[in-house]
Amino acid sequence: MSNTDVFPDLKTLVEIKDLIDKVAKVEDRLADNERTLFHELRDKYASEVAIGYEDKVLLEVMLRNITIRRDTGMD
Repeated sequence: MSNTDVFPDLKTLVEIKDLIDKVAKVEDRLADNERTLFHELRDKYASEVAIGYEDKVLLEVMLRNITIRRDTGMD
């Protein structure tokens, strides 16, 4: 087992948890499919878990989508 298996990328974990907090504040503005995915990610990171970089990207996309919908009057 390598050190990366034992010690997860804590910086990425902190970033993901920060993004979860940010998305939680605007959760009511998520599309239905985004809300479902957000709940899955929020629950996944509520306990110790293997960190997925793609999860960070998904959360960033959710926040970007909210901004796009707001800026184009789609919300």
